[in-house]
Amino acid sequence: MKRCIIFYIIVILMLSGCGNEKVEKNPPPMVKTILASKTVKNEEKIFAGVVKGRYEANLAFQTSGRILRRNVEKGNFVNAGDILMTIDDKDAVQALKTGEAQVEQAKLQMNLAKTNFERYSELYKENAIAAATLDQYRTNYENSVAAYKSAVAQAEQIKNNLSYTNLTANSNGVISEINAEVGQVVSAGQKILTLIQTDELEIEFDIPENYYSEIFIGKTAEVTFWAIDEKVEGRIREISPMADATARTYHVKISLLNSPSNIQLGMTAEV
Repeated sequence: MKRCIIFYIIVILMLSGCGNEKVEKNPPPMVKTILASKTVKNEEKIFAGVVKGRYEANLAFQTSGRILRRNVEKGNFVNAGDILMTIDDKDAVQALKTGEAQVEQAKLQMNLAKTNFERYSELYKENAIAAATLDQYRTNYENSVAAYKSAVAQAEQIKNNLSYTNLTANSNGVISEINAEVGQVVSAGQKILTLIQTDELEIEFDIPENYYSEIFIGKTAEVTFWAIDEKVEGRIREISPMADATARTYHVKISLLNSPSNIQLGMTAEV
């Protein structure tokens, strides 16, 4: 019995001793931290751009009419002087006939006034008429000459309008946009086609405002193309003075110093 009591006492003491021992905790992990800062200057920056033509022209008829023919499609390459569209010239032809008839009528009136003035000039020399009468016929002749010149000028304008019925390309390039179709009545000055000249291509891209102070006109850049394995040197020629209201980016244009022959408008580029 005593042995059992002693055994229980020893067990209790051992258990109480274990409870007093301190449990060691795992040390906290080591974490590497970096202080956030602005982008380091002179580090390489890559921007996505697109190939565009430097010169772009919106073509329009110089007279009104209904389109009869369209000779081009979007994406076609055209040469300077090619006829792109034609409008109905019936009204212009009729107007030209009317103008030519008015010229002939004015010419007859002028010749008649000239004959009368010459006749009365001879009579005045013979003292057969008064000076006031001669002045009247001189004025009639001068007015008829002015009317004839005006009729000729109007006829020339109508003739020009007849030539304006053909919309021609003003340079070599690619048709990028068509805004009118056959049968549509268009007015003078209305935008019909957009022609992009392909003899001088450039790259356009946007930069965030924190890089604006690092670029300037004339700064060079390396340009690569996703579609072709070729690197080209470019030079900044234009920087937008105002950021885009939505994206808060500045538009930049780069001229290619040696433009590859196989790049096309709209291709993706990296600047």
